[in-house]
Amino acid sequence: NVFIRAELWCCKDPGEYHLFTLCTENKSQNVNCYWPNPLVESYIIRIHKHFFSNCTLEQVVWFDPPDDTLAILILIPVFLTLAMIALVVWCSKRSDILA
Repeated sequence: NVFIRAELWCCKDPGEYHLFTLCTENKSQNVNCYWPNPLVESYIIRIHKHFFSNCTLEQVVWFDPPDDTLAILILIPVFLTLAMIALVVWCSKRSDILA
């Protein structure tokens, strides 16, 4: 049996979760159950509700970029699109010379 202190319940270490998964897999195979199965799934869900219900992540607050940066990010693709259109039109008008 492994006892984890309450302050470590929200540990986000994937290694710990991997060990828990291996443990449930081994125990279910010891009692001749396939893994995963509905009983093991309900057990894992109960464990998650008990230990991880208060492990909320901090919300990332997104901010708009400064107006100058936003203008550049908008205008570059617009100008590239216009340049490509102009290049296609110019090349199609010169097709008789280029051919």
